[in-house]
Amino acid sequence: MEQQQNADLTFEEALARLTEVVVELEKGELTLDQSLSYFEQGIGLLRILVQKLNAFEERVDVLMEDFYQEAPSWLDSRDSGGKTK
Repeated sequence: MEQQQNADLTFEEALARLTEVVVELEKGELTLDQSLSYFEQGIGLLRILVQKLNAFEERVDVLMEDFYQEAPSWLDSRDSGGKTK
């Protein structure tokens, strides 16, 4: 159930929660069972963050491809960032 709750987090919320998990683990005050539980939470949050980043990257790629298809040919100089030489 916690995994489902984490999946609904925004990128920023998941990153903040991951930071909290890391802080608790770094304190070194948790039992072994607690440490394992926090570690599992951290891995789950990392998976969510990577999925969100991948989705973001794919969306940017699609948007940029659409842009370059509509842009004037002189602007389609991707290697120079759109600047003419």
